[in-house]
Amino acid sequence: MPIKKVAGTGLKILAVCLLFTVCMAVGVSLSGLDRAAQQGRPAQTSSQVSPPAPLATEPAPGKIFLPLLVFSLCVGTVVSYLILRSSWHGWTLAGAIFVGTYGISTVVNQIESMFFLSNKFPPGLIRAIFLQGAIATALFAPLAVLVLGKWRVPVPAPPPAPVRMRAASAARRVSLLVVAFVFLYMFFGYYVAWQNPELRTYYGGQEWPSFFASLKGNWLTNPWIFPLATFRALLYIAFMYPLIRMLRVARPEAATATALFLAAWTTALLLPNPLMPASVARTHFWETLGFSMVFGPLLGWLLCTSPSGITRSTAAAA
Repeated sequence: MPIKKVAGTGLKILAVCLLFTVCMAVGVSLSGLDRAAQQGRPAQTSSQVSPPAPLATEPAPGKIFLPLLVFSLCVGTVVSYLILRSSWHGWTLAGAIFVGTYGISTVVNQIESMFFLSNKFPPGLIRAIFLQGAIATALFAPLAVLVLGKWRVPVPAPPPAPVRMRAASAARRVSLLVVAFVFLYMFFGYYVAWQNPELRTYYGGQEWPSFFASLKGNWLTNPWIFPLATFRALLYIAFMYPLIRMLRVARPEAATATALFLAAWTTALLLPNPLMPASVARTHFWETLGFSMVFGPLLGWLLCTSPSGITRSTAAAA
């Protein structure tokens, strides 16, 4: 690839990263997220027997820049990679980016927050987060496609259509992904997140002597956590399927792309959070990063239905 073209593509990717930051800021402004977050966390009532979690401090403005830069560069670069490698164009491509981005960055995370953190978040905060994510993504998806020059359909013929997945095969793959999701969710939750005493205090949970003891304990005391994880697994599959389908690449690249996309969103946990102690947020970062790097490749591999003979040059021709 000529140096001039490489430089031009690099500048476009940087523009997408900047565009992502601007769209997030617009979403925060229009959704009232700042006002909802500043209301503070509601005090615990006397009926709550769990010990009070340590309060997070208000982040200094100077500490926001570097994490925000990392977050924007990671998301902007990975989304640009997906757009450039996609065989779709225009509103179809923008729609796939919207579904994958909003679904993974906002919906699946806030559904979990509604169950675990509803008593710690100010009233209206989760609703504002949903609205902020929708506004930011609705602006970002079509603009990113436009900036990267993927709005018009090219003259060359597109790569071969993906192979249709039979119902039995689809059911087996979805079942395997759901089981893997629930297991990995509990596995990384115990071996990474739950090993932090400050995190256990924040959520008011008890310490388990082993992984299997935690599974048994949750089954007896919090059985709803398993159907919740199952539901989130199905959402992951639904939101990621359009992104994987649009790539039309070989399975190894689809697996890598899925892992990178899921991992990019974990960097949001590096941002200062006035409602969550830094230690808790950092532990969740390592937990979700590890989960994404294991579940992501499996998700991309099993949902990829591109013809086995497809090459990088064939996909890039789109």
